[in-house]
Amino acid sequence: MTATRIALLGLPLDVATTTELSLSRFGRIAVDRPGREDWQRYLHELDPETTLAAVWVAAGAEPIAAVRALRADSRFDRTRVHLVDANAGGPVPGWVEALDVEDVVKPAVMAAENLAESVELTLRAHRALMLDDLYTDFYLDMTFNKIFDWFETTRWDWSEVALDTIDRGMLDERDVDFLTEAAVIEFGTLPGAHNFLREWEGEASFSSWALQWGAEESRHSLVQARYLDRIGVKIRSKHALYKREPYPQGDNRAATLMMNVISEARASALYKALATEVSEPVIRKIWKLLGRDEARHCRAFSVFMRELCDANPANQAAVLRMAYIWLADRRDGIKHPAGIFYPHSTSSDGIRRIETVQQGSVDSADAKVMSILRILTDDESIEKPRDIKAKLRSMSRTK
Repeated sequence: MTATRIALLGLPLDVATTTELSLSRFGRIAVDRPGREDWQRYLHELDPETTLAAVWVAAGAEPIAAVRALRADSRFDRTRVHLVDANAGGPVPGWVEALDVEDVVKPAVMAAENLAESVELTLRAHRALMLDDLYTDFYLDMTFNKIFDWFETTRWDWSEVALDTIDRGMLDERDVDFLTEAAVIEFGTLPGAHNFLREWEGEASFSSWALQWGAEESRHSLVQARYLDRIGVKIRSKHALYKREPYPQGDNRAATLMMNVISEARASALYKALATEVSEPVIRKIWKLLGRDEARHCRAFSVFMRELCDANPANQAAVLRMAYIWLADRRDGIKHPAGIFYPHSTSSDGIRRIETVQQGSVDSADAKVMSILRILTDDESIEKPRDIKAKLRSMSRTK
């Protein structure tokens, strides 16, 4: 069992001398007090199964050398460090931020009556970092921040949608039916956003992007509902409420992203197919914009998926299994995940109706997905679902 420890280095005897803390939120925490001269040996001999959550270093105990020694070992890159200094509250030395020192505190913080509170606060900070598998030392190194500018600058503007110029006479009943169903289907992003934040609890980068994705997707329902309102068709709130019911969480983040890569690729193809079938220029423009959005989302999901696979090769097999499930057999039933996860309203029938105008659009979407898989696996032989299955078999044999 993994043990959690904290260490007090070079602190005077008038601070807490306990060897163990019992915290309701974190259980039993061992408190180590290595001598100043034993600091390096302490780190070297620490059990690999032990989590060193935090250390408090006395200001007079060569703190820079001690913290550098700690940071030199990758096992302790998320250990929270505090400098105990009677002069705390004054100017903070530059090395404190450079070496990721959590705080500079007064000795009174380490007194017996205050220690548990200080440790609990520190363990919360440590746990926050440990929950994020893709933690980066610097905020701007997060993948979210790397793709933000591209994502933001390709967003469509409401000024591009001239709702005042709709020509109702150019719409037939099938167009209105497809438009109504598409507006309702887009409410399905509500539980999707809920589940992303649940499945990525404790993570910062993808969660930040999921908020951006959800905000964009919510515009898809809104713009189509506003269009319908202009032609006298009202969308009932019940459809959004039906879609608030969360579906089961995934058990592998990379596989969840693969499903969304497929979902966005097919949604993009479906919107583009709808745009080619309609004559009225305003809704044609809207559907083209939404198709472009879904293509952008597909690209972004694939970036985060690749990041997870690069960090843990085992995720690649989960991605391939998910891809095979959705790509292998499209002869019957629904070709888009939304129809599986939201069958309790009109979306599944609506998706089937919309898919009648595909004209091969799903084929083109899945070709894009296959291209993403080839890049992910660095295997140019993956062209059809059977190739995915063969790849999985070869991966299992090489384990």
